[in-house]
Amino acid sequence: MNPGRRGSFIAATWLIGLGTVFLVREAAGWSWGQAWPLFVILAGVAGVVSTAVGWRRGGIWAFTWPVAWTLAGVGLLASTTGSLSQGPGELIATWWPVAVIALGIWFLLGALFAGGRASGERLVIPLEGGADASVHIKFGAGRLTTGRAAPGNLVDGSFDGGTEHRREGANRVVLSQDLAYGVPWLDHRSEWSVGLTGEVPLDLRVETGASRALLDLTELRVRSLELKTGASETRVLLPRDAGSTNVRAEAGAASLVIEVPQSVAARIRGRVALGSNEIDERRFPKTGDVHQSADYGTAENRVDIDVQGGVGSLKVISAAA
Repeated sequence: MNPGRRGSFIAATWLIGLGTVFLVREAAGWSWGQAWPLFVILAGVAGVVSTAVGWRRGGIWAFTWPVAWTLAGVGLLASTTGSLSQGPGELIATWWPVAVIALGIWFLLGALFAGGRASGERLVIPLEGGADASVHIKFGAGRLTTGRAAPGNLVDGSFDGGTEHRREGANRVVLSQDLAYGVPWLDHRSEWSVGLTGEVPLDLRVETGASRALLDLTELRVRSLELKTGASETRVLLPRDAGSTNVRAEAGAASLVIEVPQSVAARIRGRVALGSNEIDERRFPKTGDVHQSADYGTAENRVDIDVQGGVGSLKVISAAA
């Protein structure tokens, strides 16, 4: 269905649905205190219709939230109209853990049996000259790997699942997942292999959600790395010859491993609220709350690492020679 016809179809669905809400309420003799869940059902049904006519092009997983809202509305309506012995508040208090578990199982099935690939894209963004560069990667779910771009490129690589990019100036770019095909990881496979410039100093910001990430920065001139992770497994290979690098990481329910090259000195502050810290104390002896190389103050290549974690594990180890 073409976009113009889809818009008319969705508008008609909402108008018909609103009229039906008022007619059902009138015919049943319900007060608005009883009938308000009809609007929740309407939102769910309209979502099912919009998904079905192609507003989102994912598979069956794209119907998750519309169906969930519809079922929630039906349950609330049964409660407000007396078909159930429990009131809406009691119903929610009793059944919300079951609903969360059910959605969790559904999402797990989505992770194991996601639909086919959405779109396999190639992207090349040339380096525009200048003294430095900045790349911001927003990757909600899936598998992410980074490496070095081809000479002359700021960014290049393959983006299974699709990507959107926004320029914010010369050598300034934001990469994010394309949601036109549905939710990555649930509706389709999402896997990025991203090349980043190694020709100029780079400020890199990476935000991930439910993902596995391998950030290979060994051949890059990363000046700063800002990392924010959710429920993820992330491995970072730090630069070998970037001069001074600052790393700031915030990890949620995550596993984070940072590899420091043999030729690079490091100063490390790591705090995980619930979980474990494992830092190579032979190479980075601890003084107070800080682990630091003996030659940190004089090293030509050094990295300052500050990690704050919620639930999970942090490892800082020496990279293999």
